[in-house]
Amino acid sequence: MHRNRNQLREGFCLTGEHIPDLLRQAKVVLSARQYKQLRREVNQTVGYAEQKGLIFASIQSKIKNRGESRQDE
Repeated sequence: MHRNRNQLREGFCLTGEHIPDLLRQAKVVLSARQYKQLRREVNQTVGYAEQKGLIFASIQSKIKNRGESRQDE
């Protein structure tokens, strides 16, 4: 079954404590280009908290942009 990678489901949340797990979950939501850029930024960042923050910020940005586009319709 094919699933649209960019489709956000209601109530989507990241779970896990390890950066690779969080990145794997983010891959489902982000486009290939966004995911590649996120991985590059995470790899350049030193601290765990900063890496986790980047991942959460990218997902929150995607969710916010998705919500705004739905309100415009």
